[in-house]
Amino acid sequence: MEARRNRVASWGTAGLTLVETMVVLTVLGVVTSSSLMIVTDVLPVLHADSSLDLVVTQLDQARTEAMDQRRNFIVTFTGTNQFTVQRQELDGSLTLMGDYSLPGAMEYYVWLSEPDTPDCFVMATCSAGTVLGNSPALDLGGGDQISFASDGTARNTANNQLVNATVFMGVPGSTTTARAVTVMGATSRVQGYRFNGSTWN
Repeated sequence: MEARRNRVASWGTAGLTLVETMVVLTVLGVVTSSSLMIVTDVLPVLHADSSLDLVVTQLDQARTEAMDQRRNFIVTFTGTNQFTVQRQELDGSLTLMGDYSLPGAMEYYVWLSEPDTPDCFVMATCSAGTVLGNSPALDLGGGDQISFASDGTARNTANNQLVNATVFMGVPGSTTTARAVTVMGATSRVQGYRFNGSTWN
């Protein structure tokens, strides 16, 4: 009876067998690889949505502050993924209000097969069959700046003319990350779009 009790006790304190260890390691490997695949697919889309929110929010803020403070607010797009917001003072000098970068691998980018947004600011005509082709990712009226004026309009800083602007963004090679922001010159309305593979919404 005593020997049997000792055997039961030793079974309770014994380690894992080689087979049990291999099963545990296999399960951990499967779970880890599945998690990595999910993160690899989801993270760029999250960065795309964050980029869209960032640009829309800052352009809306610049528009609102321009009207509230009765000053021009100038948004300048630089490099492949950066932009600044500056306030133009009464003496013409500029005060930096914010300096931003798109998150992750997002950059100003447009796909050759991508159609124009529903606002049709880039192409003269918009239809289901037209594509942007080699249009620029930043279509800001020939420059790299948008000026939000105190009268509630958006203008080209070079000639002070009303400008309808479009900013295309994405991760090259990943159409699920395609995003666009448009600004209507007459009202400076800011609109964000996501590309679903065939249309913007």
